[in-house]
Amino acid sequence: MNPMRTPAPTPSRTDDRPAAATLPATSTNRVLALRRIPQTILLALALVLGAAVPALAASQTPRQIDAQVSMVDLAEQDSIQTLSVTITNSSREAMTGTTITLHGPEGWTTSPEAITVAKRIQPGSRVTRTFDVRVPTLRDGFHSYTFTADIAYTGGDGHGSITGERVQTSGEPIASLAAARNNVGTTSLAQRAAGEFDGEGNSFSDAALKKEGVSRGSEIEGAGATFTWPDLGPAAKDNVVAQGQAISVDGSGSALALLASGSGLNAAGTVTVYYTDGTTSTGSLAVPNWTGVGAGVDTAEEVVASAGRNTPDGYANQDGTYRLYAVGVPLDSGKEIEAVQLPANATIHVFDLQIVG
Repeated sequence: MNPMRTPAPTPSRTDDRPAAATLPATSTNRVLALRRIPQTILLALALVLGAAVPALAASQTPRQIDAQVSMVDLAEQDSIQTLSVTITNSSREAMTGTTITLHGPEGWTTSPEAITVAKRIQPGSRVTRTFDVRVPTLRDGFHSYTFTADIAYTGGDGHGSITGERVQTSGEPIASLAAARNNVGTTSLAQRAAGEFDGEGNSFSDAALKKEGVSRGSEIEGAGATFTWPDLGPAAKDNVVAQGQAISVDGSGSALALLASGSGLNAAGTVTVYYTDGTTSTGSLAVPNWTGVGAGVDTAEEVVASAGRNTPDGYANQDGTYRLYAVGVPLDSGKEIEAVQLPANATIHVFDLQIVG
């Protein structure tokens, strides 16, 4: 009988070479998928990414190109004058292929329409080009005239374009908000016939407002401002119906606050602010109806709520609430205001305005 043989032990692996790395199944699938993409598509993707990266970099770079537009003399009407556009390159790269396109006020003639700057605008330097502008006979009253210079370029700060603007005004704005008052919004019971807040002979009740602490010259807080209620007797014109009037305003700040109320459901529009440096800013104004509905209900701050109102037949609607609101419009901080132009919307009533900040 043959003795049972013990199987020889299997030699252990002594190969010190590292085993080939094995990609996870998902990575392998991705590699295989990329290999199957046609080369033309991969090339197109590379081109798109190559164009997107510089554009993204430019969008994150602060603007370092400035464009300034000079003024014309509006007193010299029916004349041809020179207007200049000055471009300053504060970036580290030269500007090339720079083109200036000038747009004047509607109906005005400017020449030429565009100018190409032949030379490079080196870092830290500026160039000025001039245009001819025909100033026509101007209309009476307060009006604004905007000159816009669109600048296109390559190099520089990488943004590729910038706009310079100059706004000039003719005529005089109304001297003050008090001088612009044109509506009787508050009456006593005895003088209710003079009321015309909503176009139907209704008005705020002087007695009801007094119960809420609102009387001649009293202060009302809202929208970061301290308003002053008109120091007038009942049945006096105490508010401005917005009809596009430009009103002289002095000062500077971060916001323009208005004490207002609406006599319609769409008491909204655009406020234009004119600054002494020839620039403008705009902001949206939306004021709820004095009954608490309509435009601006989510943004306006309710500052006064009085019970009832005066009607042609007497004090009525005692269960109703009639409101005043505070609304803010942003300003360009640090700039001196010359005038404020109200929207052309007669359902907006402004009782006071203040500069905040």
